[in-house]
Amino acid sequence: MSERELTAFRAPAWQDLPDLDLYMDQVIGVLEKHLAVFFGEERVLTSTMINNYVKNRLLPPPVNKKYGRRHLARLYQLCVCKSFMQLSDAALLLGALEAGKSPEEAHKRFCRALDGAVKEVFTGEKGKKEPADPVEKALNAACVAAACILRAEICFTQARLTPAAPEPEKEKKPEKPKKETKKKKTEKKSS
Repeated sequence: MSERELTAFRAPAWQDLPDLDLYMDQVIGVLEKHLAVFFGEERVLTSTMINNYVKNRLLPPPVNKKYGRRHLARLYQLCVCKSFMQLSDAALLLGALEAGKSPEEAHKRFCRALDGAVKEVFTGEKGKKEPADPVEKALNAACVAAACILRAEICFTQARLTPAAPEPEKEKKPEKPKKETKKKKTEKKSS
C-alpha cells in the first residue's frame, strides 16, 4: 500500500467485522485481510497464537470452537499493538481501554485512535487536542507508534526498490606536467 492510499486508511469498524461466529481458520483469513496494511504478506496470526491468547486470558475463550466479533476486534487490536510493544503491555492497555466499556465501544475507541494516528503520520494533519484521560493518551501514543513503524517500512521498501543514483562526477583537474626525477634526467643525459 502506498503512502497516498494510506491517507484514506480506516481500521475495520465493529460493523465491518463479520456478524456471525467463525471457526479459527476463517478468523485468521478475515484478520489477515484487515491487517495486510500493516504486515503485507507476513503471517501475523496463527492458530497456535490464538490458542495461547485464550490460554493466557488475552482473549475470551471461543464458544463451541467459534469466534465472534468480540474475538475478532480484540485479535485485531492485539496484532496491531504487538508489532511495537510487548504483548503483556498491549494486554494492559487493551484491558484498560475495555474497562467499564462494551467490547464494541472499546473497539470504536481503538479504531478512532488508529485512524487519527495514521492520518497524522501520513498527512501531517493533527487531530483533536491531546486527551486528558491517561488511557486515551496511551492509546493515542501507541497508535502513533504503529503508524510511524508502518511509514518507516514503506520508506525502507521504496528505498530498496529505487536504484541508487550515480554519484556526480568530480571535476577533473587538468593534469600538471610531471617533474622529471633525477633518475630520468640522468637517463636522458646518457642517451
